[in-house]
Amino acid sequence: SSVSPFIVPLSVSILLMPSISQPSLSCLLCSLMDFYPAQIQLRWFQGQQELLGHVVASDVVPNRDWTHWLLVEHISLEHPLSPTP
Repeated sequence: SSVSPFIVPLSVSILLMPSISQPSLSCLLCSLMDFYPAQIQLRWFQGQQELLGHVVASDVVPNRDWTHWLLVEHISLEHPLSPTP
């Protein structure tokens, strides 16, 4: 018999704040919390265009309950982007 993989959905928040890596600049900080499995990919888009530069990510950090968290900042953005409908 096959075993179904189980996935814990993540919690996402995006905040405008001073950059962790460059404190003189503002950034959008995306917090990805309580997800499983640990493999995850975060991509920033403005409209249809993927924003490839100016992204700083922490390592994926394990929690005690087998879930994980990750912080990713984009230092070139100055306000939250509207979600694509």
